[in-house]
Amino acid sequence: MPVFTPQELRDNPDLSPQLSAYGVMNLERGQTIRPHFHDCDEWWIITDGHALVTSEGVEYEITEGHCVYTPMGEEHGLIEIYRDLRGVWFEGVLQGKKRRGHLHHPEDD
Repeated sequence: MPVFTPQELRDNPDLSPQLSAYGVMNLERGQTIRPHFHDCDEWWIITDGHALVTSEGVEYEITEGHCVYTPMGEEHGLIEIYRDLRGVWFEGVLQGKKRRGHLHHPEDD
């Protein structure tokens, strides 16, 4: 099947041997994303906006055209949105414990 939805991919991971999840990012000024990690690599491709993010312990200002790449197991998050942020995100193949979603270390709670 050459075209599928995020839910179809989630329900049938064999649809794409390269992705475990993807989606559209529409975040407004003032929103944040708590630092977290994944059991896969993740990419954010920014199409509009301006924000401050952290990945692997380093802070970056991102704007249109930037790609944020975070390897499996490394923490990343969104510290501050200066201008509404738009883009897409992709998660690679699940590895290790193969847990889905945002994961947090016990000491982060």
